[in-house]
Amino acid sequence: MMMNTAYRQKSLGILSVCLLMACFLFSCKKDTPDVPEKKNEKWRTEAKTDSLGNQYYVVNTMDNTLEIRVNNKDGKTIFSEVCPTIEASEIPESSGKLFIFLVAPSKYINANHATLSLRIVLDNLDIQEKHIQLLANIDLDSKKFYTKKYKVEEPLDWTYKVLDNQLVQWYGNGLLVREGTEKDLNRGGGNMGLGQRGTQLVCYERDFSIRYTKDIDASDAYYPSGNLWNIPINNYEYMLFLNDGYVGRMQIVTSVEDKWAGKKVVIWRDNLKETNNIPADYSIKITDYNVQNNVVSASYNIYDEKGQLKEKRIRKWSIGNGMPLGS
Repeated sequence: MMMNTAYRQKSLGILSVCLLMACFLFSCKKDTPDVPEKKNEKWRTEAKTDSLGNQYYVVNTMDNTLEIRVNNKDGKTIFSEVCPTIEASEIPESSGKLFIFLVAPSKYINANHATLSLRIVLDNLDIQEKHIQLLANIDLDSKKFYTKKYKVEEPLDWTYKVLDNQLVQWYGNGLLVREGTEKDLNRGGGNMGLGQRGTQLVCYERDFSIRYTKDIDASDAYYPSGNLWNIPINNYEYMLFLNDGYVGRMQIVTSVEDKWAGKKVVIWRDNLKETNNIPADYSIKITDYNVQNNVVSASYNIYDEKGQLKEKRIRKWSIGNGMPLGS
């Protein structure tokens, strides 16, 4: 009887110790930060980053859908949408067959509107004759999402040009896109001039309804480039700022009809080095620019022949005729 009592007391002691350890471990676990849940994905592309630090990338989910995601600079996902027109059979087996290009939001147009271009290779990477291109307009504020799909299986299929920065965020939250057949877009290397004949410049609204279309058939067609400092001021004109001190009000001129109508590419311009009487061996660099209340402004630095900063200046112009308004 005494042995049984001692055994029970010993068992109760061991049980108490186990319960105390369990409570201790449980409390430690509760104090440990939650581990982020693994994303529901098979693979993801490398991210493209905008000026605010937002990262745009594409994911192939475990449900075999293609999803566009945006993370903020802290790594939190602030946008996530499935591409509705991409079929499961069109999703590549790895991210190596999907290329993305970001038309980053411009603070001069709308800092929340971005466009992501996807190119999905359907055949061999060395050939790339068959592919899908997808334009995705993303509104980080309202979370609205619109896509437009182009499928190329032969040279006469209709598509758009990505290279040479030919996707441009435009006036009134529009998007400029150069479209044509695969054959026409790549004629002459796809550069400006006669090689563009048969193609079009299309201005899309955010939902990809067409605002206007212009033929590109002039021998010296001219339109904005996405890698330059542009501020559109209406549907067809924009202010151009070049790093080396060129400021100009420019006009889109793409067609023979534009030429017949007497449209000029340059409405007015100012070369800061020339109009500031700066020595020939000195250089200029524009550091900031803006258009507000019909006044164009540019901040710029002046450097001597050794590259040393000599002076900082600001110049303003009337947007209508380019008349200087002083510093």
